Amino acid sequence: SSEDESENVNNDSSDVYQWCISAAHIGSLTKLDVSILEINQEHFEFNVTSEVLLAEVKVCVPWTEIVKLESHFSNDLHALIIHVEELWAKGLIDQLKNALSRQIPLELDPKSAVMYKRVISMEFVKEPPQAHITMMGYYLDKHHTVKMDRIEACSAAHIRDLLPPVDHFDSHMDTDVVEQDTRTLLVYPPPPGQATITLTYADLECLKPEEFLNDSILDFYLKYIHHELISPSLREKTHLFNSFFYKALTQPIKKEAKNDPVTKRMTTSERMHQQVKRWSKSIDLFSKDYIIVPINEHQHWYLAIICYPWLEAPHYDKPDTWKPANKRSDRSEQDDGIDEKDIDGVLSKNKEHSTVPPISCRPCILMFDSLVANGRNKVVNNIRNYLAVEWKTKADRGPRTFNKNNFPGIFVEGPLQENFCDCGVFLLQFVEKFFESPITDYRFPVERKDWFSQQDITKKRESLRKLIVRLGPNRQFTEASQKKIVSDEQFSNSLISLHARRMF
Repeated sequence: SSEDESENVNNDSSDVYQWCISAAHIGSLTKLDVSILEINQEHFEFNVTSEVLLAEVKVCVPWTEIVKLESHFSNDLHALIIHVEELWAKGLIDQLKNALSRQIPLELDPKSAVMYKRVISMEFVKEPPQAHITMMGYYLDKHHTVKMDRIEACSAAHIRDLLPPVDHFDSHMDTDVVEQDTRTLLVYPPPPGQATITLTYADLECLKPEEFLNDSILDFYLKYIHHELISPSLREKTHLFNSFFYKALTQPIKKEAKNDPVTKRMTTSERMHQQVKRWSKSIDLFSKDYIIVPINEHQHWYLAIICYPWLEAPHYDKPDTWKPANKRSDRSEQDDGIDEKDIDGVLSKNKEHSTVPPISCRPCILMFDSLVANGRNKVVNNIRNYLAVEWKTKADRGPRTFNKNNFPGIFVEGPLQENFCDCGVFLLQFVEKFFESPITDYRFPVERKDWFSQQDITKKRESLRKLIVRLGPNRQFTEASQKKIVSDEQFSNSLISLHARRMF
């Protein structure tokens, strides 16, 4: 009966669950005919039919390819959003294209500027039993030992933003498809600038509320900060990597490279460095005070800032006159307050303020993440190992060791986002505030929770949009006309004596 069909039924096996679906959408392919979603220990499974498909298509989504699940179950909405890995999404689209009855555009891209085209979404006849949802969490934990995947209970408004709009349900049946506006809106910096960023009118879409910032917007504003919002002298002391650097550093070694005799003799760190050695070919990173490294992993933006890589030890302010608040006999004079038990040197829980004098400069890797309160040990190790190989490959330099004691990672305790879409805006705000309100004491923990508010983040989206429009085709590049965030004096006064001590 129809009443029976509306029930979520459990399969005979305790490890297999079936949910009745009222609507399903795979990216831009919407309003699919799907009746049952089957869930087991290995994958999601459902059969898809549609007027645009020649035959039924069986879709299996392995747990290992799921990045995140989002859900909402209430009186008027029972929905599940499935975020999948980019490469797997491309394979599914190829499978669906082979079954099309006629050519229509298909898109399932985790990086799409259009929210519903990033995900597989399903609406259910009724709320699934809580036991089933609990088992889904168990399956995620079972198949993901590294990634922090979980089922997020989200607001109905957020979930509806990830569902196709009602007026799009039949759009794939139209012959005239509206494409994204790929007209060029801005090239920055304008000619004759080098390493330019090109923004299109479509890029503005990701500045709308609850949209994820794409790499073009992020790279543009980082470059804008570097070119126009800091002073020329500070710009000279700062190097900016774009959003693809860390991905290139950590990408798997290509098969042909693994078989190369020279590569075989390399360490893992040397192989990783080999993949990005051209990025610093004409730059001496160890002549810089700050190196900005934006990072995107699993659709989440966060930030690393390498500080004072040319220094080999912390610079203490007035060490002769400073007295500790509480002298501790159980700590050696050589360890500088670093807890050797801390994993991989991401130091935020240790307390240096009562054990060592203020530190105006120190070689370290600052980590900023608006979604988690600590961690990123692997990232710190990768960057530190990169610096070690970079140092070794440059000529006329003596031996130097990079480890968690002399080049620690420090997790900066800053503002945290209240949703799952503002990470890119937080990253930009972290960089801007880093130069606007410089860190003057590098003792850990480093706390900057009052740097900005969620309201500032909301306003940032609109200010970015206005900036891009203002800098459009008619914009004249006049660096001197822009208000500088940081003056030369703010950074040079406290560090002038230290910079005189550089030895190269």
